[in-house]
Amino acid sequence: MGENMELKNAIDYFTRCEFYCSRQPTSQLYEYDSIKQLAFGTTVFGRTDEFFVYNSNPAYVMETINKQGIEENYWLTVLSDEKPHTYLAEGYTIRMTDYLMNLNLESWSFETENKNIRRVNTKKDAQRINDVYGKTAINLEKLDDPNLHFYVGEENGQPAIHGSYIIFDKTVCLDNIVTLKAHRRKGFAKALCRKMLLDAKKEGATESVLASSQMGHPLYLKLGYKDVSKMWVLERQS
Repeated sequence: MGENMELKNAIDYFTRCEFYCSRQPTSQLYEYDSIKQLAFGTTVFGRTDEFFVYNSNPAYVMETINKQGIEENYWLTVLSDEKPHTYLAEGYTIRMTDYLMNLNLESWSFETENKNIRRVNTKKDAQRINDVYGKTAINLEKLDDPNLHFYVGEENGQPAIHGSYIIFDKTVCLDNIVTLKAHRRKGFAKALCRKMLLDAKKEGATESVLASSQMGHPLYLKLGYKDVSKMWVLERQS
């Protein structure tokens, strides 16, 4: 019972975070029992919709999704430690495998890193970071959002890493942490995460949730996060 509640809470906070950080003007968040749908209203990272499911009968899940009449590519993220063979047999393909993780900040402590990590406050600074990355690393339209906090780590005055966080009900979700290839394995990711968690804790956050890639998983374990569930990100193409 306790593990199921921990999973439910982690999914609730993570989906709210994912929706808020990725939302577009027409985006909507829907819930059908243990199925959550993020309807973006446009194409975001190759999909118009993403469904999150846990403890759900696959037949019911697919029936619910089919009722939405989605005509474009969408993702189905299954929270389970077991490989979702039923969905794969129905034509879904595995896009990636992530980990849903959480961290209790009340008992969390650390030493600060000797890295230049700071918050991004101006559109000029954000645009400079975007230019270095050659893409929209920081959405200029969301820079003034009081709930979103964007950060950059620099080496020799140049961006090396960026990331962001959002807080819901004392739970902080780290998001969009990307290190430039030339600056990897130098401790920037660890320093950035610690700085953001420290600042979030000062704001009153007592817990943290995030989705970790396979590459980032060892780092988050070292930071004190623990696995809540494996995340099978499946794709259904139109």
